[in-house]
Amino acid sequence: MQLRLKKLVFYRLALISALLLMGLLFHLKGVFIFWGPYTFFNFFIGLLYVTTFIFALGLRKIEQTTLLTYLQIVSDAVGITGIVYVTGGGLSFFFPLYVLVVLEAGVILERQGGLMAASSCGISYGLLLIMEYYWVIPSSASNFPYYSIYLLNKLFLAILSLYLAGYLTGYLAEEVRKRGGELKKTREDYSRLEAFNRYVIQSIQSGLLTIDLDERITFLNRAGEEILGIRISQHRYRPLTDLFPEIEKGSVGKPHPRTEITFQRPDGGEIGLGFSFSPLKNHKGKEVGKIIIFQDLTHVKEMEESMRRSEKLATIGQLAAGIAHEIRNPLASISGAIQLLKEEDQAGESTEKLMEIILAESNRLNRLITDFLLYAHPPKLEKKEVDVGALVDDTLEVFSRSPQWTQEIKLSKIIEPNVTITGDPSQLQQVLWNLFINAVDAMDGKGLLEVRVLKDGGGQEVMLLISDSGKGIPTKEINRVFDPFFTTKEGGSGLGLSIVHKIVESHEGDISVESQSDRGTTFTLTFPAS
Repeated sequence: MQLRLKKLVFYRLALISALLLMGLLFHLKGVFIFWGPYTFFNFFIGLLYVTTFIFALGLRKIEQTTLLTYLQIVSDAVGITGIVYVTGGGLSFFFPLYVLVVLEAGVILERQGGLMAASSCGISYGLLLIMEYYWVIPSSASNFPYYSIYLLNKLFLAILSLYLAGYLTGYLAEEVRKRGGELKKTREDYSRLEAFNRYVIQSIQSGLLTIDLDERITFLNRAGEEILGIRISQHRYRPLTDLFPEIEKGSVGKPHPRTEITFQRPDGGEIGLGFSFSPLKNHKGKEVGKIIIFQDLTHVKEMEESMRRSEKLATIGQLAAGIAHEIRNPLASISGAIQLLKEEDQAGESTEKLMEIILAESNRLNRLITDFLLYAHPPKLEKKEVDVGALVDDTLEVFSRSPQWTQEIKLSKIIEPNVTITGDPSQLQQVLWNLFINAVDAMDGKGLLEVRVLKDGGGQEVMLLISDSGKGIPTKEINRVFDPFFTTKEGGSGLGLSIVHKIVESHEGDISVESQSDRGTTFTLTFPAS
């Protein structure tokens, strides 16, 4: 409303200035329609100027703008009545100024304001005519007879026109305001809906692409841009076949609503894409194009391939485990027979050496089969709360008395107290034993073995770090250290770290390795804290 009142001030000034110029024009042309008219005419023009300026100042300082507007309407009715009086009274051609006051009041204050302005102007004009008729004030048209029937007819038509103007203008202003409010609400709802749809579309993790009936690309969401490695600005309104040559023109969604292709990204990467098609319709239900939803199937394909490999390896593992069991029985018989032969006196020196070789190799083969069976069919976990620090101390105590330990190995322990996890103590001890053996072997029996136990991640994780100062693992081999049967040690089975990895995983943990040439290797084991 404040904006409309400011516009009213501008329109009033423009209208009053036009009236002033009209009076000056009459004066210059020598047109006289009342004795001394311009003195009074200019007085009422000045009065309108003054009230307008007062009204403009009031808008800045008075909060009750409605009351101020009503006062302005009344003052306008009085001022225009003065102009009508000095320019001919009942014969004045300035009567339409009343209508302008009613119209502006209807526009600003709606129906109530329009009717109030019509009442003010009607009363003012009626009083003027009646006072002229009864010669209460001198008439400017003394030669025009005011017959009573004419006076009543003139008043009736004037008041009727004013009230009709006030009512219709107020009614139209109310309708405009109401429709404007509804339109504003509709726009807000539309904006919210548009923002919601845009947010939903842009938040979809799958790619979403739309094409028109000519199969030209019209839209691509953010996820689609990231999957394809392109920008929609570069492909909008281009044929779909320019982006996906494998999809022939006219074959979108035919005969199957789903399809898969291989896509070459601009950066040179190759990904698998899965497509689904559906019709795109407008608000009238008419089909205007197609919606294409696609996903990057690369990781899915890798997972499927990994599952196939796992299933194949599981089958091979079961078969190998069975074969290992079958080999182990005759191997035990052979070993036992050789030992019996060694006890006989007839064996010569060369025969005895051969039998020792057979025994050593039989024992090595037996250890390999034992490790393989442990890897293929690990024993069932018997979990309980384990103090990691105590487990490390116990394992190191036993390991320090083993043949692998030498006096040239220095030991460093940094163990936080009260660090516990849930696990199988015997299997966790197997993990530590294998890692200690690898560390000592990597240092060739001399160097620094460092063991650290600490909590991380806000106390939610337990970290066990085993470091050696050995020769390190070559970069090209570090990603293979957990592979079954991969070994760089002479006579090694290649299953030690594979068993470690499997045991750690069975405890819902994680193991990683870092190594630098001639600076040593660090194995980091992470377990959930209990």
